[in-house]
Amino acid sequence: MCLISTFINLNTGVLFVESPHCKMNLQIKIISDSHDGEKEEIDLNSRSYEVHSYGNEVNVWFSNAIGQPCALLRSSDSKYCSNKKILGLCRDVGSRLNFTNEAQFLLISEESVSDLNKRLSSTDVQEGTSEPVQVNPMRFRPNLLISGGEPYSEDGWTNLKIGNNYFTSLGGCNRCQMVNSVYQAGKVWKSRDPLATLASYRRVKGKILFGILLKYHFCTEFALETDSWLQVGQEMHPN
Repeated sequence: MCLISTFINLNTGVLFVESPHCKMNLQIKIISDSHDGEKEEIDLNSRSYEVHSYGNEVNVWFSNAIGQPCALLRSSDSKYCSNKKILGLCRDVGSRLNFTNEAQFLLISEESVSDLNKRLSSTDVQEGTSEPVQVNPMRFRPNLLISGGEPYSEDGWTNLKIGNNYFTSLGGCNRCQMVNSVYQAGKVWKSRDPLATLASYRRVKGKILFGILLKYHFCTEFALETDSWLQVGQEMHPN
């Protein structure tokens, strides 16, 4: 999937998708009322979702791009955990999550990434490695990348305002082996870091935390205003 690249034209409401495994690029209308496929219901991450399908042509394209049969679905409505035995697995059951398993947004701090890279460099020197491992913030797949604070200051935030948008912190994001995979020269490479280094100083009750998960608070006052959009360079105000 890391070979698939995308671009969204907000003016036309079209998603452009391309992959080296497909000769033709794919164009998908993403406007909510442009779905031709039928609605169906699926279960994912202990939740039930009402979804729209995009048709056989789109499914064939993604199957060729990924190398195994698959289908592209869009969530139209979400229903939350109703089984009390598995309710504890759902960190946030009161907001729309679409297909994510824990939260709507993931926030990463550039200062926290910089601190991690310093620790990675120190570890490499101790192990005699000639080229220190350095990670890009995008390795952690954040929705929001911020700068201007102290490393890991986001750990203590309870609320956050960006522009006219309000968020609540749901706590740290538990990292897995995915952060050890990087795409280079047409291949996916795996290493022990940065997860091993993170585990040495960011382990809390068995979880390796880096970045924070956020819940968005929909504000009807700005629902139809352009300033409700998140934009690069906006000021943020925690707590």
